Amino acid sequence: MTSNYPKIWQNVKLVKTKITGEMEEYASKIVGIEENDIFLLETPIKQTQLVLLINGSVVNMIYMHENLGMYSVDLEVVEKIRDDNNIPLVRAKKVSDIRKIQRRNFFRLLTSMDIAVRKINGVVLENTKTVDISGGGIRLLSKQDFDINDIVRLDFQLESKEFSVDAKVVKIDYTDVRGAKEVSLQFIDILEKDRNEIIRFIFDKQREGIKKGMFSNE
Repeated sequence: MTSNYPKIWQNVKLVKTKITGEMEEYASKIVGIEENDIFLLETPIKQTQLVLLINGSVVNMIYMHENLGMYSVDLEVVEKIRDDNNIPLVRAKKVSDIRKIQRRNFFRLLTSMDIAVRKINGVVLENTKTVDISGGGIRLLSKQDFDINDIVRLDFQLESKEFSVDAKVVKIDYTDVRGAKEVSLQFIDILEKDRNEIIRFIFDKQREGIKKGMFSNE
């Protein structure tokens, strides 16, 4: 196995291409790895229903490596089975080389969390809430007057880890909230390990949300 090979118990995304060419993505998890590059995956769920993955069809599996970033590999569905606890699983085999994904904004998580916006000199502009987060940046609510390309420092926390990241304003949208704007910021000079931790956080939260019924694979 190569160093970028997927690991058991790892959260993944399965991307399925429909006949129309439209892509659908689903949260899943690797629960077993067998000989000859065979993976056992949790059957994804969409709106409380099991997603039908046809035997012989090909799905793209996307996953995070702890230190190396995001990767994808094509899998062919071999069969659907149930384990000893009657949990539905998909057995699928690797049918392509492993490829590194460069798109940092591939996944975005809607989340409202506390965030501090500071000037680079350390002066706090405001404490506010995020709208969403991705591996490439953050969208937040703000009552400040920003210009495109302004640079600020963002302080926020994911789980128990604190982040302090410089970011550039790339888009400003006005909202229905009086005096507030949605400001989109792109991370700049972020450490790769920090970016990977953000993406892993998104993977985990999306999968947790689907299991709890907070949102669905759509």
